[in-house]
Amino acid sequence: MDGPLLRSEEVAKITGLSVETLAQWRSQKRGIDYLKIGRAVRYDPADVQKYLEGCRVSVSDPRERRQRR
Repeated sequence: MDGPLLRSEEVAKITGLSVETLAQWRSQKRGIDYLKIGRAVRYDPADVQKYLEGCRVSVSDPRERRQRR
């Protein structure tokens, strides 16, 4: 683990997702991996980072684009 476990509210702030979306994803077994500790839901910061890295969209370097003539 890369630090203290995160609550849903914290993950929502970090990702821009709503707490409701995170809850729906958990019920659908999709989205960000999470831990269920008793009744508490927590997220490992490494799993949140892994999710965010999967959202990365690469764009080409503008210098590599052809110039229009």
